[in-house]
Order: sequence, then C-alpha cells, then structure tokens
Amino acid sequence: MHIIRRLAYATGTPPAAARSEQKPKPTADPRQTDETIPVCAHWFGSWHFSVRRRAFSSNELGGVYDNEADVWDARLERLGVADAYQTLLRKLVAGDDPATGSRPMRVLDAGVGTGALSLALGHVLHRPMRVAGIDLSDRMLDQTGRHLSRAGIDHVLQRANITELPFEDGVFDIAMTAHVLEHLPDPRAALREMVRVLKPGGLLIACMTRRSSLGAYVQWKWHTHQVSPAQGKKWLRDCGLRAVRAVPFEKGTACRKMSIAFTGRRPIDNVIPTNETRKWN
Repeated sequence: MHIIRRLAYATGTPPAAARSEQKPKPTADPRQTDETIPVCAHWFGSWHFSVRRRAFSSNELGGVYDNEADVWDARLERLGVADAYQTLLRKLVAGDDPATGSRPMRVLDAGVGTGALSLALGHVLHRPMRVAGIDLSDRMLDQTGRHLSRAGIDHVLQRANITELPFEDGVFDIAMTAHVLEHLPDPRAALREMVRVLKPGGLLIACMTRRSSLGAYVQWKWHTHQVSPAQGKKWLRDCGLRAVRAVPFEKGTACRKMSIAFTGRRPIDNVIPTNETRKWN
C-alpha cells in the first residue's frame, strides 16, 4: 500500500524535509516499481491511498496455468465461453473474411490457453486459417494441440512469452489474445509486439477483464488489472493502432459481466522498428 499526502506551501518552496518526502529515493524492490498492478486508489482530503499487487512472473504464471489445465475446458463450458466468442468474432472479423480466396488466413493466438478463441474463429471464418499459438503453459499447449487437430485447424504451437514473440514483422492477418494482457504490469509491452507481427491493415483483437464485481474476483484470484473501456482503448492507441473501439459481449452472458473486447488496426503506413527478424513458416 502506498500512502502519499498532498502538501501546500505559501511560499511555493517546500522545506528540505518536505522535498525529501516529495521525491522518495528510488527502490529496486519490484513490489514498489513496475512489476505491480494497481488494485485501487482514492483521495481522502489531502491523503492519497493506493493499493498495488505484485504481478505473477512468467514462470509463476506458467505454473499456475499448468495446474489449471485439466479443469480449464469445463470451466469455460460453464461460462458459455465458446458461444460468446463465436458471437463476438462473427461481428469483429466480418470485413476480414472474404468468401473467396484460397490463401489461408494467418492468425496469431497469443496466450492460446486450451484454444477456445481459435476454435471459435474456426467456426466463424469462411476460409481456411493457420494458427500460430503461444503460451507459457506446456499443459495448456498440449490440450490446444488436441483440440485444434480434432477441429481440422492447421496450427503451430510453441512455448513463448507474449512480450517476445518469435515471429518476423508483418506476417499475421489477425493477432488476438484473451485474458492475457491484464496479467502484465504494462500490457503495452505485449501489444507492441502483437502490432509488430501484424500485417499493415491487420486486425488486433484483445479480450480483457472488465471492471465489475466478477472482474474484481478475477483480479483477486489472478493478480490482474480490471480494465475500463477508456483504459483499454488508450493502451491500443498508445501502441499505434487506429480505428480502436471497445466492444461488449452479448447481453445476458457471463462473459459480458466479466470481459470486454477491444479491437484496432495496424495502419497501412505504420512501420514498427525491431532489432531482430524472427521467421514463422
């Protein structure tokens, strides 16, 4: 918990002790810097109280999802996620899915989990697709491989971090992710990577935990952000996307109470600098 008091000085020049309070010494403790996620913050008169929580590390997050892999599909089924994703994607990709054309659509599913988002997209698209799926959980990837093979969806899966995608620039027609970005202290680190690997004009889709009572439970259990429409759109715009919008899930669904989707496009003239070119064939 951080506690800051707002101070006012008649002369405009605070005494040395107060200047020290205003500019605390930097600390290397990750719990006090950029490895934390905000939970709440309020002003009470001249006092500002904020609560932040340490985010899971990549290794911790992979281990947590390994432990959840065997029950994950049953949990998604109870929440009606498959139908909710299909309804959402049907609206979002309508302009990106010509009925004709033989070239498979190249799709990145970052934080693929057990493949729910890719399976939903496969039901919606009228053309073949090839999915590149990455995740931190080996057991989730095992489940995804079985599900996508059963559905006849061409795919390549690998263990990788969303903030360091192992793909070259501008190769995907669609880059999508569901309930991954909110795990990160700064989701823009991952969004910039997703934008980098999108083709100019490509579509980015990101589902995140929204501010709600159910979202508060998700935040408590999973160390995540709760994302407002304004915050999510700002993150996407900060990473160079255009035509950004927030899209709610269908009314009456559990996903609407817990999640919100954001979309944006990589500009045609947008060039994302990178230090390294990584291939995906």
